[in-house]
Amino acid sequence: MEIVPPDLVDQVIDACGSREARKRALPARVTLYFVLTMWLCPGFGYGEVLRVLFHQLTRHLSSRRRPIPSVSAAVQARRRLGRAPLKALLRRLLGSAEKPHTPGMRAFDRELALLKVAADGTRLDVADTPANRAAFGDPPHGRIGPGRYPQVRLLMLIACGTRALLDAVWGTLRVGEPRLLDKLVWTGAFGPGMLVLIDRYFSGYPQAARIAATGADVIVRVQYHRRLPVLTELADGSYLSVLPHSDQPSKAERDRAAGRPLPRRGLRARQALGIRVRVVEYAVTVIPEIGEARTENYRLITTLLDPATAPATQIAQLYAERWESETGYADAKTYLRGPQKILRSKDPNGVAQELYALLIVYQVVQIARARAAHAHPDQPIDPDRISFTVVLRALARTISEPPRHGLLREVSHEVWNQPLLTRRPRSKPRERKGTAAYARACERHPPSNVVYKLTMRASPTTRAG
Repeated sequence: MEIVPPDLVDQVIDACGSREARKRALPARVTLYFVLTMWLCPGFGYGEVLRVLFHQLTRHLSSRRRPIPSVSAAVQARRRLGRAPLKALLRRLLGSAEKPHTPGMRAFDRELALLKVAADGTRLDVADTPANRAAFGDPPHGRIGPGRYPQVRLLMLIACGTRALLDAVWGTLRVGEPRLLDKLVWTGAFGPGMLVLIDRYFSGYPQAARIAATGADVIVRVQYHRRLPVLTELADGSYLSVLPHSDQPSKAERDRAAGRPLPRRGLRARQALGIRVRVVEYAVTVIPEIGEARTENYRLITTLLDPATAPATQIAQLYAERWESETGYADAKTYLRGPQKILRSKDPNGVAQELYALLIVYQVVQIARARAAHAHPDQPIDPDRISFTVVLRALARTISEPPRHGLLREVSHEVWNQPLLTRRPRSKPRERKGTAAYARACERHPPSNVVYKLTMRASPTTRAG
């Protein structure tokens, strides 16, 4: 595969010290491709994945028939390989997959031209084994009782235009999404020239301030009960305010106190230590073909303080692109992994290896989508118009093809021959289909075509006057 060539695989294997010490039926390079192939062949057992992989080796890389290793040999080879080469390979592939003039990648005009990125979290089920329970905890309790499987929490940072992966971190359920976002900040995932779109789960002072400190700009939704004073009213209806500092002492302050109780900060002190933000308020009215119209109020804060370069209307429209992170999770969890599937590994190291492989294959598909969109024979098109599943299936078929230059070009030709996607303005419940919750949600708001109407709201002082 051109995106993950053997030379690159050998580099990460050698860098991680995972090269085999003696000749084996499944050397490290083949084992790594085996782990990736498991995600290109969803639903296949080890034996079938080995047959697919070794069919290619026999057909194209050797004139003699190669014996197919046993399933137990594949299990042992995965353990020898470990997680480090997969993690290193993922780090090599991370990036926005942006090409010059790629539609939909940047926000605002050329003077600002910020890369639109979104961060959000999700959960993945892992096999219910004693080792996984010890590492990841017992299955979480739901509304109707204990869960079925232990879970890991994953946080992805994606480029909104291509849905390509910029970075990803994961941990147990005991590690909340705000802490995972802090980990992304510490790894250097954010920086100048980015516009970060996040939901109100990350609207606290620590997360917004840490992202802003990297030089990136932020748009985040906040609750209406959050106290945000009107400092300066702006002509576009937005207003300048301050996001107060946390009322809890920081860890450094607690450490310096050496166990002595510290008082909480008052509002004035918190505002003095806070960060300057701009508040944009608006309402979105959803007008469906079936059922009654409904309206939801939004309140955003942003570090983009100048309404001349970042008008309030554009900020409100941009926030809708945060849903690209949800679409990215649908790509990874539904179309790549399969709905309601679990990670098959029985131990934590295998889970980590499998998770990194999932993210690698996800990134390979998004890179192929972006390249096909940029090289479209008519003109560069928005990658959103190219189906993830079409590219995934085209790449899966290349497993039986000889590794050669131009194979990705053939995949692009196959993609171009498919109809381009056009997103329909539809609305449907977010509940899992086939459940009682989905049925109740459909009774309230049946799936249908909709029209969205955005209405900007004035500042609180203007409305009060």
